[in-house]
Amino acid sequence: MSTRLTPGSSEPPTDTTAEEEAPTHKLSIAELDEEHRLYFIRAINRLASTEIAEVTYAQLIDGLPLSDVAGDRGYHFFHNDHPIYEVHEELCPGVMEKARKFRDDFQLETLRFDAKLLLAFRAAPPGSRAFNIHLIELVAVALHQIAVIIYERDESMHKTDGVHDWKPAGSYAPCWEPLPHLFQHSWYVDYDQYPHGAADMAGYWAEAQILGGVVLFDRRNPAENPDADQNAVYLHPDRYEAPYRIVKLLPEQRQALLDFLVGESDPTAPLLPIMVDKNNTERVDPEDPIRETGICRDLWERRDFPPDARDMRLRDVWDRFQFPTEKDRVASSRRAYERKWRIQEMDREMYLEEEAEKRT
Repeated sequence: MSTRLTPGSSEPPTDTTAEEEAPTHKLSIAELDEEHRLYFIRAINRLASTEIAEVTYAQLIDGLPLSDVAGDRGYHFFHNDHPIYEVHEELCPGVMEKARKFRDDFQLETLRFDAKLLLAFRAAPPGSRAFNIHLIELVAVALHQIAVIIYERDESMHKTDGVHDWKPAGSYAPCWEPLPHLFQHSWYVDYDQYPHGAADMAGYWAEAQILGGVVLFDRRNPAENPDADQNAVYLHPDRYEAPYRIVKLLPEQRQALLDFLVGESDPTAPLLPIMVDKNNTERVDPEDPIRETGICRDLWERRDFPPDARDMRLRDVWDRFQFPTEKDRVASSRRAYERKWRIQEMDREMYLEEEAEKRT
């Protein structure tokens, strides 16, 4: 990024669109004092210089994810016959150079952040809990926003090759409506309610590629929820070898990320993406509504789980990879059955109403 380490350098309902929510005041890092601004700049510069960030943003500039990246998903997979598995095994010539030039020329002052978040970061003493959690959120938002900017430049080298618009032949075709592009995190594709539409889809994909998952936080009110942890950081992965569920980072994982961001660890150490595993036992079901779990970054990031969608929690076999403890499995299964019974009861009431109307 061109801004280097030198001095001077609202809550809408889950299913509403960004246009329907109250406007949020946005500020740039120019509003930060020098010390806080340099902490932020250092964090972004270190992240942007990692191999995973370079490759991720290069794919956005190229216009297609790499074949192995497209195939590495943990929940919704592309059709077996999708051409993405064959046509894009390497970046197009010159793309990596374009990505590095974009990084070096990019002005961090062009990024805009929620005023409440930025001012809370400015008010927090460096090293404090508030400083740490706000820095992580600012970094996640920045990585997301940079991806949005790249996508909206619309410089894809694959606009006319038909890969994005591909549909399977035969009986699958009528029910297969492709999304605007292939930069997809399985759970963050509700682009019609995102502030930047399909570009935000790409943003969620990019931050998950770089950091190991979409970065989420505990938005519950501690005064109303004694279990709320305002210092917790969650990741929502979408990789084949990662849980499909939302996972709370262990204290040592969160600290390792912070050490990297503030420059207290080797920038070449293989930290990113963060790979969660069986040791991350605190998890949240993405099938449960955001308003119930309180774990999110923005309330509009995911719609409620569709009533007719397959609920993984109803499987008879105990998947210890997804549900690492018996307590977790039982609680998750209970929530799944309660949801199923609510849906069945609503269907029953709807049926009775329709029958009553027929008799009148």
